[in-house]
Amino acid sequence: MKIICNPVTFGGKARKAWPAIVKKLKEAQLDFEVEWTKGRNDAIRITKESISDHKIIVAYGGDGTINEIVTAIGQTGFKTTLGIIPAGRGNDNAFSLRQTNKIDDIIQMLTEKQTRVVDCIEINDGERYCLGVTGAGIDAVVANKVIGKDSRISYNISLVKSFFQYRPRHMHIDIDDGREVRDQKCLSVMVCNGQRVGNGKLVAPNAIIDDGLLDVVIIGNTGVFESLITSRKLSDGTHIEHPKVEVLRGKKVVISTNAVKTIPAHSMGEPLGNLPLKFVCLHKKLKVLRMSNEILRREGWHNANVFLENVSSKE
Repeated sequence: MKIICNPVTFGGKARKAWPAIVKKLKEAQLDFEVEWTKGRNDAIRITKESISDHKIIVAYGGDGTINEIVTAIGQTGFKTTLGIIPAGRGNDNAFSLRQTNKIDDIIQMLTEKQTRVVDCIEINDGERYCLGVTGAGIDAVVANKVIGKDSRISYNISLVKSFFQYRPRHMHIDIDDGREVRDQKCLSVMVCNGQRVGNGKLVAPNAIIDDGLLDVVIIGNTGVFESLITSRKLSDGTHIEHPKVEVLRGKKVVISTNAVKTIPAHSMGEPLGNLPLKFVCLHKKLKVLRMSNEILRREGWHNANVFLENVSSKE
């Protein structure tokens, strides 16, 4: 397997933790190669150069590093398996896959090499790919402000400031070629395959990562204090009960705008540029390493609603 490591993840804390990680990998007698990224998007290059020789590409970093690796896997035809050693601030992709950050669990996962196949978001016909959450509006504004910062406090301060500086802007949301259309002012529109983003924000608590559908979470024309109240509920997913929040589902989402001011977008906190953008759910395209049923049961995740097989069994 190839392990791609990001030295600046979590403000450099990942690099400091690496010697203990690599010691465990060697003790487990795992066969692996390591390469450190040298800058933004370098994990895309490394992945593309490594795919032909490695059946498993492992991300040692945060959600941005995973984003780059998933993009490279998608752009080369989904020919390899993704593994994750969570080392970031939020580790939201790992959560959406129900994966712990405990080193012994990770070693077991890398040793057993059990897999599952999940959906993946294709952005603008393959310009980028995303495992978790992407979208446009205030969340992208916040993401741009906190790049390179390593604390939850920095994120929360930037979030509160943004609510006073950024007001809802016009967005045209088209789901499945006109099956559902919304044309309104929005604070944010989040297109979700995974459930969590933004350092633990449960933005799409009912998103299922392998059902062939995206959850589209629309936060409408909220005032400043409404926005602040709603944002506080993101941590437990209860924001979706707010009357100005709507959740739709579909396979294809196109978001555009006629607003005078640009509307930025992001993919798991990484800048995507501005609207318009197109998002398509690729059903069961991405193969990922999974934790054992033993670990899932221990963590209380054996019947987690993030996987279709569990949701279907409850119906």
